[in-house]
Amino acid sequence: MTPRPPPEQAWLRVGEVARRTGLTVRTLHHYDQLGLLVPSGRSDGDYRLYDAGDLRRLLAVQHLKSLGLSLDDIAAALDDPTFDARDAVERHIALVEERLGQERELLARLRALREASEAGWEEVLDVIALTERLRHPDAAVRVRAALDAPTTTPLATLVDLLMAEPDASVRETLTWTIARHGERATPLLLRHLSSRDARARLTALHTLSKVGDADATAAVAERLSDAAGAVAQKAAFTLGQLGGEAALGALVAALGTGDAALMDAVATALARFGAAASAPLVAALASPDAAVRGNALDALALLGDPATAAPIAGALADPHPAVRFAALFALGGLPGEVARDAIAGAADSDDARVRTLATRLLTDRAGVGPRG
Repeated sequence: MTPRPPPEQAWLRVGEVARRTGLTVRTLHHYDQLGLLVPSGRSDGDYRLYDAGDLRRLLAVQHLKSLGLSLDDIAAALDDPTFDARDAVERHIALVEERLGQERELLARLRALREASEAGWEEVLDVIALTERLRHPDAAVRVRAALDAPTTTPLATLVDLLMAEPDASVRETLTWTIARHGERATPLLLRHLSSRDARARLTALHTLSKVGDADATAAVAERLSDAAGAVAQKAAFTLGQLGGEAALGALVAALGTGDAALMDAVATALARFGAAASAPLVAALASPDAAVRGNALDALALLGDPATAAPIAGALADPHPAVRFAALFALGGLPGEVARDAIAGAADSDDARVRTLATRLLTDRAGVGPRG
């Protein structure tokens, strides 16, 4: 039985506690029934009476409740000495993160509907119907929906669907649909370049290559050092598609900084710049890094600019064997006397590999024997 309080002790009835704290009497009764906050006394009329200790416990309950902990966890935290507070917080963090994700998705959909609603409710209904088709379990239905999507379809919705799309054919169709929106798609796509998901980064780069907005160059260039090789290679490809001095500079600066696959992608991207890439690539031949010099020569070989024959011929005297071989290979694709004479001189090289390749190139130029 709850003890009767001594008359000299200060007590508060449940109604007074409710009035002062802003809680309802019903809530305080509920806490009592759960054993979470049992009043320490009862009046002669059997009213609940709370002392200072009860109020301190109520304050603790409210603090823990404000963190989002369940009433069961709060009771355990206050009464169970073995209660694992860290585990409870971790579980609550997971719940909050899940709820935030749901709220962000809802916010995106609401914004998309707001854009559509500016044109009227018919357009809103069309957007809702299209979105549902783009989420259809049948990939063929999703492809058709992406093809049918008008340019008035909210971009945020299309980009979110693109990033979540598992089917390659649907992704490519959505990419084409998004690219039709032009530069307005760039900010939405750039956000995904910092995604933890390599596939999302790859998809964003691929779509940016189709959009062709030069304002994306700096962010795309950062992905040249991406830990995922496929993403770094796609960044090189995208810079080649974007064009411009900034993209050219970023590609030249990347020479010698990656593996063979990335350097092949960089060289191929540089070749898209045509003669504009000749001067910076020739300048790269003066680099103290043999890898940079060799990769620059590989890019010059793809470029095939006859104006670069003389500096490439000069690289035949490079101290590094791989660089000399790359220079000779680049000369093999160039017309003119400068290239021919340099190849003829290399045929007397002390380097067996260079000598063999030079002889083969001279034979090919003379039109004798198989070409390859």
